[in-house]
Amino acid sequence: MLKKLLKHEWEASWKIPTILIGVLLVISVFAGFTFAAPVWESEMHGLAFLLVLVWMLYYFAIIGVSIGVVLYLAIRFYKNMYTDEGYLTHTLPVTSHQLLWSKMIPMAAWNVIATVGILVSVAIFGLMAIGFLQPEGMGIWETITYMAEEMVADLGIENMAAFGISMLAVGIAGVCSGTMMTVGAITIGQLVGKHKILGSIGAYFGINTVMQFVVSACMIPFMFNMAYEETDSVFGVLMPSYFIMAAVYIVLSVVLYFVSEWIIRKKLNLD
Repeated sequence: MLKKLLKHEWEASWKIPTILIGVLLVISVFAGFTFAAPVWESEMHGLAFLLVLVWMLYYFAIIGVSIGVVLYLAIRFYKNMYTDEGYLTHTLPVTSHQLLWSKMIPMAAWNVIATVGILVSVAIFGLMAIGFLQPEGMGIWETITYMAEEMVADLGIENMAAFGISMLAVGIAGVCSGTMMTVGAITIGQLVGKHKILGSIGAYFGINTVMQFVVSACMIPFMFNMAYEETDSVFGVLMPSYFIMAAVYIVLSVVLYFVSEWIIRKKLNLD
C-alpha cells in the first residue's frame, strides 16, 4: 500500500517543483550570457545596469526555488492531512506510519532535487562566466583544472576530502531535519483549533529556535577547547562542527517523526 501512496503522491506533486527548477535553469543560462555582452567597457552605463539586474533576477530565482518548493510541499501536506481533504486521507486503510512516510519521502526527494537543480544552475552560470572571461590562450577546462590544482595545493587533498564528507553528512541530515521540521510544525499546529496555520508557523519557529539552541549548546564546549589549541587550517574547526550539526539534525528528525506519528494516531483534529 505504501508503494501506491508514494506513486500517487509523486504523480500529484511533480509539476510545480519541476516548473520552478526549469525556470531557474533557463534564467541561469540567460544570466550566463551576460558575461559575453560587449557593454562592460562601453560608456553606456545603463546597459551594464541592466545586466546587473539580470544577475539580481537570477539570485532571487535561486531564493524563489529554494523557498517555493518547500512552501508548495508544505501547503500540499497541510491540505491533504488537516483540511477537508484529510477526512478522505485518514479513511484510507493504512497505518499512521505509512501515511507519514508517503508524504515525507516525496518531500525529502524534492528537497534534494531542488538543491541539485540549484547547484546545476550555479555550475552553468559559473562555467559560462569562466568560458567568456577566461584568459586568452587558455581553454575552459584548462582554467578549471588550474583552479582545482591551486585549491588542492593550498588546502590539501586530505582536508578537502574530509571536508567534503562532513558537508555531505550535514547535507543529508539537513534534508531529513528540513522535511521533519515542516511535517512536525504543521502536525503540531493542527492542534491549535481554528488557528492551525498560525499554530504551524509558530511551531516551526519554535522548533527552529530549539534546534539552534541545542546546536549552540553542543558547540560551546568544543569551541572552548579549540580556543586553546592551535590549528593550521579552518577545516579543523569546520569539520567537527558539521558532524555535530548532522547529529543534532538526525536526533531532531527522529523526535519530530515520533511526535508527529503520535499526534496523527491519538490527537488528530480536523475541525
